Amino acid sequence: MNCSDNFSPGRTENLVFLNKVFYDNPGMSCPVIYPLVTDTENFTQQLSISGSNNGCGGSCGCNGGCGCSGSCDFDLCNAQFTVTNTCVTITSAVLTEAAEFTAEDVTVDGLPVTALTLENGRYFADLSGIMSEITRCPGTPVDRRICGGCNTCDNCNSQCDNNGHFFLAEVGGPWELLFNITIDGYVSNGRCTRDFRLCLKTRSDAGGQFPITVDASNNFALQCVEIPCQSQGIAPSLRFNFEACGMLLNPVLTIAPAEAPVNGCPAPTELILTASLVVTPAINLQVVRPSLFALNAQEVGTCCDDLGQCDDCAPDSGCGCSDNAAYGGCPSVLSDTFACQCTNTNGFRF
Repeated sequence: MNCSDNFSPGRTENLVFLNKVFYDNPGMSCPVIYPLVTDTENFTQQLSISGSNNGCGGSCGCNGGCGCSGSCDFDLCNAQFTVTNTCVTITSAVLTEAAEFTAEDVTVDGLPVTALTLENGRYFADLSGIMSEITRCPGTPVDRRICGGCNTCDNCNSQCDNNGHFFLAEVGGPWELLFNITIDGYVSNGRCTRDFRLCLKTRSDAGGQFPITVDASNNFALQCVEIPCQSQGIAPSLRFNFEACGMLLNPVLTIAPAEAPVNGCPAPTELILTASLVVTPAINLQVVRPSLFALNAQEVGTCCDDLGQCDDCAPDSGCGCSDNAAYGGCPSVLSDTFACQCTNTNGFRF
């Protein structure tokens, strides 16, 4: 069959160029530790204290108050918080406007990409200027030194035998992070002990965004990246975006000093979290090229990107008092399951 057979009258109407994904894989960089101290200027907070009554005897009602004697009404005077579970969901990890990240910082087999642009939070790297350098003719030996390392005989993994390439992005930072923190545990004021949940969110509202700036440099390296040849004068390109996983180390909750204490007690919702925030930046890399298709397509099912859409702090409206509920209409025993995007680091139990 010759090339003209592809353009027979009966098939022309079905021909269309689509971006075909030849490679799609994530990569992670080294973790970064950031000393985190939350404050009301950069964070909103929501504290919920359950009606579970471990120190009083008697039941607690759905209104959230302690169902015992009046002396047992819960307050945060001299309260001590014990953290049992934490969750960090990083909803946005982007470079600051002052960050310098150019085509020189993105290389394939050691060669800088031709151009680098940013569109809607995703980077696009043009490879047209280096295709002649990185394209290998069939049957020619492939240099494996980049996969094996110095003075080794190790080759790349088997999947790298199909003209695999080495991708490197050197990101100097700084990073801007928006994230949510959910903390579970129990709090005692010397008379009662109750479960609590504290929800902290970096401010991103009508007043503006107040991200946390992390001054860190990260490199992202992926070996055996599949890059197809140039076809019909069209070169493949790289597209990638950044995200991050997070976790807390050694979280400590204290009550912030109140400007006008009431009966010697600080305001009940002004808490300060002090912890080490461990951030692991990640990259999602795709290699795409417009390819000619005769369409008879079926949609590929993919998971919804609901990151940040589900709120662990919002009580379930379906719960009621019949469920022995005192915590926001939900069961008084707080759930220790979270919708975190990185299950290997989030929801860390102490």
